[in-house]
Amino acid sequence: MIFILTALKDFLSFTVVVPLVTLVGGYFTYKLYGIQFRKLGLAVRLISPKGSDAGISSFGAIAAVLGGNLGTGNIAGIAVALTTGGPGSLFWMWIMAFLGSILKYVGSYLGVSYREKNDKGQYVGGPMYYLSKGLKKPVMAYVYCILLILGAITTGNIVQVNSLTLPLTEAGYSPLYVSLLMAILLAGTTLGGMQRFSHVVSAIVPFMAFAYLITCGYILAGHTAHIMPALEVIFTSAFDLKPVAGGAAGYGVFVALQSGFDRGLFATDSGLGLAAILHAPVTTQNEKIPSNAIAQGIMSVLSPLIVMCVCMLTGLVLMVTNAWQMPGLESTNQCMEAFCVGLGHSSAGFIVLVTLFFFAFTTVLTWAFCAGRAVAFLLGEKANKWFQIFFVCVVPVGGALSVSLAWQLADIFLNLMLLLNMIGLWGLRKPVIERTRAFLQGHFTEKEISQE
Repeated sequence: MIFILTALKDFLSFTVVVPLVTLVGGYFTYKLYGIQFRKLGLAVRLISPKGSDAGISSFGAIAAVLGGNLGTGNIAGIAVALTTGGPGSLFWMWIMAFLGSILKYVGSYLGVSYREKNDKGQYVGGPMYYLSKGLKKPVMAYVYCILLILGAITTGNIVQVNSLTLPLTEAGYSPLYVSLLMAILLAGTTLGGMQRFSHVVSAIVPFMAFAYLITCGYILAGHTAHIMPALEVIFTSAFDLKPVAGGAAGYGVFVALQSGFDRGLFATDSGLGLAAILHAPVTTQNEKIPSNAIAQGIMSVLSPLIVMCVCMLTGLVLMVTNAWQMPGLESTNQCMEAFCVGLGHSSAGFIVLVTLFFFAFTTVLTWAFCAGRAVAFLLGEKANKWFQIFFVCVVPVGGALSVSLAWQLADIFLNLMLLLNMIGLWGLRKPVIERTRAFLQGHFTEKEISQE
């Protein structure tokens, strides 16, 4: 079973993820004049904590996107990337992030452009809306929704809980209590609707990200002599066609590229369409669809770059402490060992567990919200409540599956989601390019698309 899933995942990676992200991401970067680099400052200035009663604020949307991105892919996923693809995979994760950020821009633009109001007066949007309304492909929209639901159950639920409970199980503790705690917190948030979801992620995400970055920085400050050699290994192994020495096995450029793109996709959600779903409800005082679409698109490019900073620091901590090469460890346990070595105390691994719990919780929360929008699109808003209850009940299942099975299923569903979303981005590229170029050429000013 694992062999078949691995073969399918590898096939999708080389025939879908790598070529699509590279070619389409490169195309949009060229056509939109590298807006993901040129407008980073504006992206920060546009973030506002204010939103209407019916929608969420731009800060809430960014926090929600980061909540979905800052999951186990930034901790356990980096350990997986180093183990399967070597240090060079971190370089290719950065490439994935740069190309993926422009895909988030295009998706968020379309998410706002084709959004509509539901029965509660809230804006809803995402790939299913621009696939059905813009591209006139309703069947494709339905298939995307099904994949999103399956992706949420695996990537956004089972994998997150699996990575959290793995070290507890190996230490002889029952993961049931942690799973039940997460399920209770999840139920209390998701059943409270869009507003409660936005408030919770806005409160948790900035704090947990800052605390984790400070801890990683402290460890690296104590291992400064190893940082430059680690960076050199990352760069050289990313382009080495031959296997490189190090650890139990060597890794060539192709394996590093595949692993980097896979884990980069998992960590940033670039090209999947989640950012389009999360930015669509944002309401501002400026309700001109073209300019607000540009504003949300520009803000969405921040999340992949922020996430990759977290991923890079995690990777460097694993490398400078040599935890990624320690035999008998995998996934989360490698990160726990890295923190124990880096901080010089056996209880330091507890920091990883606490961080991982909050990372996993906000990720499960974000995926639950996005999958709920897919359920509502397919079956109506009432069905979403029942789905949220089902989603909460799935949480304890994550601790019972093997690591390999959970990750393989997650990668497959992500790849298929990316394929359908990229069809939508490509098919609707003309209005995005025209309106964005008009803004970059001065026809829309920064003030006109701001939130003030």
